[in-house]
Amino acid sequence: MKTIKYILPIALFVFATSLLLAQDIETYKLQLPEIILEKGGPIYVSTLTDSTTEEIQSSLSSTFQKEVFRGLNAESIAFNQKLTDFNPWMRTNLYSTTENIDEATYVISGDYMFTTNQSKSYNEKTAAESADSIPFVYYEFEERSTANVTGRVIITDTETNSEVANIPFSKVLNDEDKKTMQQASAKDPHNFIAALSDDFVKAFKYRFSAVKSTYKYDFPKIKPKNKDLRKEFRQYKRDLKDLADAGKLKELYTMYLEIQQKEDSPEVNECIGMCYEIVGNYTQAKTYYDKCDSQTSKNRIVEQINIQKRLLDFGFTINEPEI
Repeated sequence: MKTIKYILPIALFVFATSLLLAQDIETYKLQLPEIILEKGGPIYVSTLTDSTTEEIQSSLSSTFQKEVFRGLNAESIAFNQKLTDFNPWMRTNLYSTTENIDEATYVISGDYMFTTNQSKSYNEKTAAESADSIPFVYYEFEERSTANVTGRVIITDTETNSEVANIPFSKVLNDEDKKTMQQASAKDPHNFIAALSDDFVKAFKYRFSAVKSTYKYDFPKIKPKNKDLRKEFRQYKRDLKDLADAGKLKELYTMYLEIQQKEDSPEVNECIGMCYEIVGNYTQAKTYYDKCDSQTSKNRIVEQINIQKRLLDFGFTINEPEI
């Protein structure tokens, strides 16, 4: 029993120490949109057709055109804008745009409709304070309001005049109020129109752009087979942790090369490959990943190379940097 009591704290200490000395860098990798327009740009964004039958004031039609146009031209769309971007060629605007529909390869258009409803009701109810009490009548009042926007966004190939995509959108906002022995009061459904318009636009503003998604590169631990190197490698581990925490990628890369000179291994090759992947040199990254044991890193670089090829197909120039 005493042995177990001593082993557990030691194991926990070793585990905690390994976590403290783990090195990782959180940065970006490129993520393509679900819909890819194979012919590329230029793209024209049209105002939306308003099919609403009731009197509702909304700027959705023109706002959609303006904001989607901006989204298509945004060069650095990221889930987290605070991270360091080590890759100089990464971009999120895949297509050129035009304000002349006659020049467009694709046209983004669509339509929408707002509907609103507001209802009031009351119920007569009977209750008694106790079984022997005389029943009394009271009223419960209820008011409900609802606003809904339904619509779709259409992408048309101007060369063939055919639909490439037809994307539906629907959103409902509502309010209700219940009161006893006094009138209930719910929001006017027209108060929801601005929020519904914003939601419609947000759903499509960056829908056709790439995005810099956050990704944490967890560098594998490097353990020397040569026992004489263990003390030296423990110091390396501390130094690597400090460099990773400071985001000093070049120094981190240099230290991994130094370690490789002492003793080569699949783990150190994966670490060097990660450094190359982070800066956007996928050719070199794949070379090093081919010498490592991590299928995750191998699959990830193939995915990133395919994304890189997409950008090249769209006519972008990509110069893979050295570290």
